[in-house]
This record gives sequence, structure tokens and C-alpha cells, in this order.
Amino acid sequence: MKSFKKIIFTGLILVFLISNLAISTFAKTEKEYIGQALNYLEGNKYTEAVGELEEALILIKNKANLGFANVLFTKEETPGFGMYNARENLTFTQNETFYMYGEAKNYTIKEIDENLFEIHLKEDIYLLDEENNILFGQTDFLDYHITSHSKNLDLFINSTITPTSPFPVGNYKFRLVLKDVFSQKTTEAIIEFSVVE
Repeated sequence: MKSFKKIIFTGLILVFLISNLAISTFAKTEKEYIGQALNYLEGNKYTEAVGELEEALILIKNKANLGFANVLFTKEETPGFGMYNARENLTFTQNETFYMYGEAKNYTIKEIDENLFEIHLKEDIYLLDEENNILFGQTDFLDYHITSHSKNLDLFINSTITPTSPFPVGNYKFRLVLKDVFSQKTTEAIIEFSVVE
């Protein structure tokens, strides 16, 4: 009986190893995707080339540093990626709402099922004075957990802060820390502003 269990156990290990070997054998690298895209381009198969390049881009982004681009104040909450209405004046009144916009770059797109993908980002926010002392801070101020049937290559983040009491007059900074939950990569951005009566 023991030898029979040993045979079954050994068989299960072999199945596991062969499955993993098969998966790793068929997983293409970014160079292979780019090579296939070049082959498609030679045959004027542009749609297929785009698909290969998008797959290569996702692999490259997974290896790149997490980024947070175009972080700025806006006049109102932004409805879509790149559709922001930038605020020209960085001086706020004491009871004014702060609208901030930013674009996440090089975040992890995790495949959780066939044609189902997941992105999970969090944002910490800190209010600093002119000497960089933290006056207020909140970890996981925002939690972006997205499940999609598409590999979302463009992702924007809105942050809205409405003071519950009059904001003291002075010069300040918001420090925004963006975190990729899957890769544990982080990045940050600073926005300076002033508050007047």
C-alpha cells in the first residue's frame, strides 16, 4: 500500500512539473512578441502587429518602475483619461474643494482568468507644510481595485478633498504616494499650493 501511495505521489509531482514546464515553454517574451509583430508588418497585417506589440508593452511595463504622470489640480472632477481641465491658479480659498488628477503608468495587469484581468492600486495622501512637516496623512486614502475583460492600458486617478473646516492660510504641499498592490512598487508626486482668506 505504501509503494502504491508513493507511485501516486510521484505521478502527481510529474504532472505538476510537466504542467509548469508546458506553461513556461509557451509563455512568450517581449522580444518574441516584437519579432512576431515585425513579421506581421512585413505581410501588411497591421491589426495583428498591434496585438503583438500591446502584449510586448504589457510585459515591458511590468518590469518598469511605477509612474505617476500629469499630477495636477483640476477645476472639477475629471470624467476620463486625459480629459482634465487644468486649474491655472494654485491659490485656493479656505473652504474650497481640491480636485487632483494623475495618470498611473507601468502598473501590473494581472490575468486572473481567461479574458479577465485585474489591476489594484492604492494611494496614500499627506498634507505637508513649507518645511515638509506632515500635518495630516491617510494611508490607503483611495483604493482602485479594477476587474475588467480588457487589459486597461490607460488609467487615471481622481482625488477629491473637501475641507470640513476653514483651511488655515499658508503655503502647503500634497504628497501623493501611489502603490501597486501586486508588484509592491511605489512612486510619489508632490503638488504645491497656497491658501488665502
